Amino acid sequence: MQKILIIGGSRFVGPYLIEKLLKNGRSITVFNRGNITREYPAGVKFVKGDRNNGFGLSEKFDTVIDMCAYAGYQTERALNELSFDFFVHFSTAAAYKKTEIFPLTEDSPLGKWPLWGDYNKGKVECEKALQESKIKYASVRPVYVLGPNNYIPREQFIYARMKKGEPIVLPGNGQALTQFVFADEVAEAIAKITKNKNEGTFNISGNEIITLRGLVEEMAKIVGMEPKIQFNSWADGEKFNEAEFPFANENFICSNEKIKSLDVTFVPLIDGLKENYDNYYKKVI
Repeated sequence: MQKILIIGGSRFVGPYLIEKLLKNGRSITVFNRGNITREYPAGVKFVKGDRNNGFGLSEKFDTVIDMCAYAGYQTERALNELSFDFFVHFSTAAAYKKTEIFPLTEDSPLGKWPLWGDYNKGKVECEKALQESKIKYASVRPVYVLGPNNYIPREQFIYARMKKGEPIVLPGNGQALTQFVFADEVAEAIAKITKNKNEGTFNISGNEIITLRGLVEEMAKIVGMEPKIQFNSWADGEKFNEAEFPFANENFICSNEKIKSLDVTFVPLIDGLKENYDNYYKKVI
């Protein structure tokens, strides 16, 4: 039985991933601080700890899946202190260097993208540590992730304002082209990479490309309302105000051909939004 260690894994994508790995008959150990949950499904061993204080785990794992490394030293410590054959790093498409050439592919250079600030910087450090380690690893780079229980209020923010009849203020002209992916799709991609120990880097994004305005309009159709759309021309690009709208007016488009070659599929964006609204957001907002 494949033994897997998940670092983090207590929120959003993590529970989806644990469910999929259990269905595949994996033995799972979860290591985190226990601030969100300490109760996991049968077959999951929980170890309470803070990665910044060390892991203290002596057993060897087939695969380590690191869901919560945000700085290079965190990845380095995991690589140095844990025993494993294969390592999966939860990275981000925000680790790419700012460019006007799209789509971003796995061969696009990593580097500074001012929009993403310290998040970009830390994830680039993590990827550099992996590249220099010479270990067997995979790095997954999702775009904006959507779905129920998102700890960043993205869909919930938009739906809530619609239902209250409040204006939705788009940054810039709202015409930036971007992509999304759902949390369960990210989990499925990681589960397949883990099963086959596919080395390399993998973008994870849905098939469709949509403008910010188009996203709001399609979500309004799902709710059955006319959105009150306004624009803030000042809040363009990296100057966007996340408290005003959860996505920046900056193009963000990635190729997903490589991950699809592993038989990972993506639901149409509108279908996924509607399913999540009907099954979750409609009940909680």
